[in-house]
Amino acid sequence: MASAPAQAIGTTFSFNLGGATATPADPLASPTKTFTASAEGMSLNLVFQNALRPNGNAKPVSASADGLCIYKAGGAGLDDVGRTNCGRRNPGNGTGVANQESIELFFDQQVELLSYRYGSLLVGRGNPLLTWGDPNSPVVSTETLFDKQIDTSYDFTNPFIVQANQILTITGTGGGRGTSSTEALLSGLVVRAFPQGPPATESVPAPLPLLGAAAAFGWSRRLRSRLSHAGPAASPCDRDGFQA
Repeated sequence: MASAPAQAIGTTFSFNLGGATATPADPLASPTKTFTASAEGMSLNLVFQNALRPNGNAKPVSASADGLCIYKAGGAGLDDVGRTNCGRRNPGNGTGVANQESIELFFDQQVELLSYRYGSLLVGRGNPLLTWGDPNSPVVSTETLFDKQIDTSYDFTNPFIVQANQILTITGTGGGRGTSSTEALLSGLVVRAFPQGPPATESVPAPLPLLGAAAAFGWSRRLRSRLSHAGPAASPCDRDGFQA
């Protein structure tokens, strides 16, 4: 009988990042936005917080019905379409700069990044990229924007494990040239959680019989003695290939 295929160990959580599922849902822009996903009777929390401006002030986080703003670059865009950063003229508030180059996030459990999707995506000229990673680690996953569609799930090019409460930064580059605009709203994120740490890959020896090692050795010795006193076999070799 064929063995069942191996299954990934851990619990998969799918986050809906629309404004209605955020805490707080209002106002549109707030210092942080928390999202909760549930699976198999467990919960996982995800927190977004905007990276600091050069002057040390934080840009609030914006989440609309289409998703959470993670990147904006460029000018007004065609027909002012690039000015509607999650319903606001500028990222986070009405007085900040036009660009939002990075945003931070963290989970309250250890997770592996699996896939993501966009609810709104405006891609300007150039080669806009979003890089997911810990600022203090060389392990990153870089995602292109020019070949993506909204409401479509995409696997991370380099899925990696994130420790509990480890801050990741989503950083965008190459999205603005002149008056072109690039704007990405993240509507979904799928991760696999490992509350007790990722599964070990080493093989584990099979357990001894319940009677214990000494009893198992005695049983094996009696079996060998019984075989040595058995009559000759019908063929030179028994069915296990040992000489009779």
